[in-house]
Amino acid sequence: MKTFLGTEIHETTLGVLYLCEYNHKDKTIKVHSGLQFNNPSTALNAYANIPNPESQLAMGHDKETFEKNLNELHANLNDPEWVKELAEYL
Repeated sequence: MKTFLGTEIHETTLGVLYLCEYNHKDKTIKVHSGLQFNNPSTALNAYANIPNPESQLAMGHDKETFEKNLNELHANLNDPEWVKELAEYL
């Protein structure tokens, strides 16, 4: 499995935090980098403490849940309607 940017996801990863930039004019989002975490609590803590509301997080308490959530996030990041609606929450 790979991150949105094509980086291989380590076998023990249970959380990925994407540092993103939202363009309000074009209603687009760009993923600049991704951080991997072996513990979902650590991933959530990093997400909560990052001063970037555009960042996105996928995590799970087990590998199956994590992969499901990550695939859903990737689909959302590729969905122009979802990305457009995201502006309402930023």
